Amino acid sequence: MPVPIESLPSPGAWPWGGTVSHHLLANTQIDRWFSELATRRTVERFYILSPSHWGLSTQAYSMTDGSWLLPDSHVVASDRRQVQALAKKLGVSLEPAVFDHEHGVSVLVPYIAKYFPRAKVVAIACPGEPPLDQPGAERLATALLPSFDKPGREKNFLLVSTDFSHHGGPVTTEAKDERTKQFFISPSRSNWIVAGCDNRPGIYILSRLFDPKTKNAVLFHCDSYTLSRQGPEDITSYFFSLFW
Repeated sequence: MPVPIESLPSPGAWPWGGTVSHHLLANTQIDRWFSELATRRTVERFYILSPSHWGLSTQAYSMTDGSWLLPDSHVVASDRRQVQALAKKLGVSLEPAVFDHEHGVSVLVPYIAKYFPRAKVVAIACPGEPPLDQPGAERLATALLPSFDKPGREKNFLLVSTDFSHHGGPVTTEAKDERTKQFFISPSRSNWIVAGCDNRPGIYILSRLFDPKTKNAVLFHCDSYTLSRQGPEDITSYFFSLFW
């Protein structure tokens, strides 16, 4: 069923980060989110923070310098120079095999190709479920912060690939999402913890980029049951947001 847009960035906003689902059930909302971002700015480089699904990662952070070949033969490439520099900062070796199956990245790549055909990617996957390894998340945040100073935000975008409430019925999902909404209503460095999702490091790192002037718009808030009318006791919820 159609999901109305809840809000949009203010005129002239230059979004530097946001949250987007990696479930293709939400294809329409994913596409609309990328379309809105493309009307606002160009992006030279997407830093994609993804949960590491399936337990394939052998390190605290998985990274790749590989590329994604799409059915139309378009290639979305990693920014190898930036990947190597970040991996060195973090003290990890590359794990390209992890990304052969990582839908937290691969689901989003076709939209990057469609709306930002010249953009490159720095993909990072790490365990996303609670409890958060906060020292590890802080280490990653510290490594990324230089890429999101004022000049960095002109070129880079922090894409937090995440879904929110999982495996609940309508009442449980609504209660969890009401708590998560507080993260978007009053974004601050201290309230990241209220956002219930499968990418806690991504939300933590996003919040580390906030300052008192940070604003956001939630384009869509919906869930798997709303979109499919199936699985009423196993609902996943989605918040599609842009921060500036």
